[in-house]
Amino acid sequence: MTPTTSNDFITPLRAASRNLAREWGFLRPKIAGSDLSAAAVHALIELGNGRSLSVDELAAELRVSTGQVRGVVPELVGRGLVRSEGDGGSYGLTEEGKETLGRINGFAQRQVAKALEDVGGGNGVTAGDITSVFRIWTQALERAREVGENFPTPAVTPGQEEGPFGLPGTGAVAGAGVEPAVAKRTVEIVSGYQPGILGRVVEMHMEYYYPKYNWGREFETVFTEGMLDLLKRVGNGKGNQAWAAVLKQPGGKDRIVGTVFIDGEITAKEGVAKLRAFIVDEEARGLGAGKRLLRAAMDFIMEEGFRQCELTTSKELMVARKMYETEGFKPMGEYWYGGWLEGVCSMEYLWERPAGKHTPSEDGTLKGKEV
Repeated sequence: MTPTTSNDFITPLRAASRNLAREWGFLRPKIAGSDLSAAAVHALIELGNGRSLSVDELAAELRVSTGQVRGVVPELVGRGLVRSEGDGGSYGLTEEGKETLGRINGFAQRQVAKALEDVGGGNGVTAGDITSVFRIWTQALERAREVGENFPTPAVTPGQEEGPFGLPGTGAVAGAGVEPAVAKRTVEIVSGYQPGILGRVVEMHMEYYYPKYNWGREFETVFTEGMLDLLKRVGNGKGNQAWAAVLKQPGGKDRIVGTVFIDGEITAKEGVAKLRAFIVDEEARGLGAGKRLLRAAMDFIMEEGFRQCELTTSKELMVARKMYETEGFKPMGEYWYGGWLEGVCSMEYLWERPAGKHTPSEDGTLKGKEV
């Protein structure tokens, strides 16, 4: 063992690397001051500067499998940040994606600049020294990658239909060099009170709003009080209900990964409800939880005979807004909401019962009048 490969060097270097990854936030569900995962942020960076890359090319740039990239691309496309280009085999940034990348780069520039201000302290280390060491270390890691270490991709059985975004359709089988099969995760939509639903809906909102807007204790307190009041009224026969998306994890503990609530009393208007606390955890995205939650809520609205339903959302939540509009909600206006520290542009939406759709009576038959 040479002096440079002894534990006297390796152990502290590993510790420094771990701390670096943690400081940069790579272990958090969202990084770089955004609401995106580390993989999604790095995909946007690689697609920057007008680049157009295929899934395979993205995987090579990110040093991950194409299977992982195929899990990220649909999320970015669904949020309006990335679009399919050419023959559909490559992807590029949309204008919104470019704006998002600009904010991410701005955050990173400030983060690095602030850290560099603290470098030195009489030890003779400069920003150039750090850059050089990082470059040398990265190149060394690339050369040290074990022979045969690669990033295998899922295969499509010959003659099998390919699914969205290049994903294999049903019935795919493993082949040489293919990632091992994993147990399929499924989501079940359940109505009514579920143990832990209050804690999870608060937790999911804090995981989104605190990193993004710095909404802290006051927001958490007010939001919790509002949801506690609604939860007490769920199932009381006055048009209040809750739904949870429960992630069924093979060999693991089931977990609530999404919620939506209908409040039939908060508007104090006859026949008018409000859709509240619609949120899906990042770990459940791509499993259809959001659409199924919203569909369940709208079925309830129809069955209960409400003539209108209101909701308030953030203007930048493009995916949610598209889902609302698909269900028939119409934008009614927007306004600036100051929040608890940093503000947000909010939008009001209204759903109205389609003409010809009747209100059900108590015995399940249709009432004679239209609403």
